[in-house]
Amino acid sequence: MRGRVGSAPSSPVWRVFHPDGEHSAATSYLRELSASDCSPLTLRSYAFDLLRWFRFIDGRHLEWQRAERVDVRAFIEHLRSAPVVHGGRRSAGLSLEERASAHPGEGERPPRYAARTINHQLSVLFGFYEYACAADLGPLVNPVPAQRSRTGGRLHDHHNPMESFTLHHRATYRQKTPRPTWRGIPDDAAEALFAALPSNRDRALVSFYLSSGVRASELLGLRHGDLDAGRCTITVTSKGTRARDTVPAAVDSFVWLALYMAEQPPITPGGPVWWTRRPQPTPLTYHAMRAVLRRANARLGTNWSLHDFRHTAAHRLLADPTFTLVDVQTILRHASITTTQIYTQPRLEDLVEKMLEHFARPSEPVPTIEPNYQAESVRELLGLPPT
Repeated sequence: MRGRVGSAPSSPVWRVFHPDGEHSAATSYLRELSASDCSPLTLRSYAFDLLRWFRFIDGRHLEWQRAERVDVRAFIEHLRSAPVVHGGRRSAGLSLEERASAHPGEGERPPRYAARTINHQLSVLFGFYEYACAADLGPLVNPVPAQRSRTGGRLHDHHNPMESFTLHHRATYRQKTPRPTWRGIPDDAAEALFAALPSNRDRALVSFYLSSGVRASELLGLRHGDLDAGRCTITVTSKGTRARDTVPAAVDSFVWLALYMAEQPPITPGGPVWWTRRPQPTPLTYHAMRAVLRRANARLGTNWSLHDFRHTAAHRLLADPTFTLVDVQTILRHASITTTQIYTQPRLEDLVEKMLEHFARPSEPVPTIEPNYQAESVRELLGLPPT
C-alpha cells in the first residue's frame, strides 16, 4: 500500500508521507496538535488514522479536499467489514502468531476493527477537516458529521452548570460501544503465573504491577531516582497527563527489586531500572515485556495481558474494606470516579461460583410445631382458628 508514517527530528515528531512525499496538510494539522501539548504517542496514532483515510480516498481516485459525506459513509462501511491488517511500524513489536492473526486460516473469522477504533477514526477526521476548513487548505465544508444538540448547536453548548447533562443520540456513523468490562487474574492463577517467571527481574515487575496498579509503560519508564524503598513508593509519569505521580507499592515488590539489583547493578546512575538480559543489555521496552508474558502464558496455557495486572490490583484494593472508592481512584489516577466504578461490577466467574454454591446449598427446613406441644394450644396462643 502507498504511503507511510515516519518520524522527524523537528515538530511534529510524526508525519504522514502520502502518496510519495510528505503530506503538507497532515503535517500542518499534526504540528497544531503538537503545539497544543499532545504527546508523541497521540501524534503517532493520529498520523496512522490519517494515513488510513488517505489510502482509502486514493483508492476511490479522489483528492482529500473533495471528499464528501458519502465518501465518509463508504469509509465507515469499509472499516466495519474489512479485516484488521497489521503492517509497517505497528507490527514491529508483534509476534509471528499475532501478525498471522490478520490472515487467519480457512473457516476462521478475521478480526474486525473495534467500535472504539472506528469512533476514534471519525474524531481524528473531524478534527482534521475542521482545521483544514479554518486554515483554508482546500475543503469548503467538513464531510464528517458532528454530534449536534436538538437546538442545532454543538453538544452541551451553553450548558447550565446548575442542571445535569442530558443524554443525546449518537452522532451519524458513530458506532455502539460495548459496556466497559474488566478482567482480573484469580489468586491461584496469579501464583501460577508468578512461579512460571524465569528471573527475579520478571518477578519484581509482576509484583509491582499487582501491588501498585500502574500501567505497563509507566512502570517500564522507571528510573533509579524514582524509587523510594523507605516509603515503599515509586514515582511514575502518568499516561495522558504526563504528570509525575507518587504511587505506593508492596514491600515484597521492593524485596524482589533488591534481588534483581543484586544480580544486575545499575548500569548508569539515574538511568532506567529495567534492562534486557542480554550480553549487551538495552532498556526493557513494552514489546519486550509483552514477550516475557507471552512465554509465561505459553507454559501455562493462559492468555493474560499486561493490562490484566492493573485490573487485578484494582479488584484487590476494592475488595479490602479499608479502601474507599476515592482511595482506589487516587491510586489508579483515574480522571473520573466512574472509571473506577467499573471494577465494582462482579465478574462472570464470580457469579458462576456463587450460583453453584446457591444450588448446592441444602434447603432450610420448614419450621414446625414441636411434638411436645399440643397443636391446639399453640394455635390458640397465636390467635389462629382451631383446626
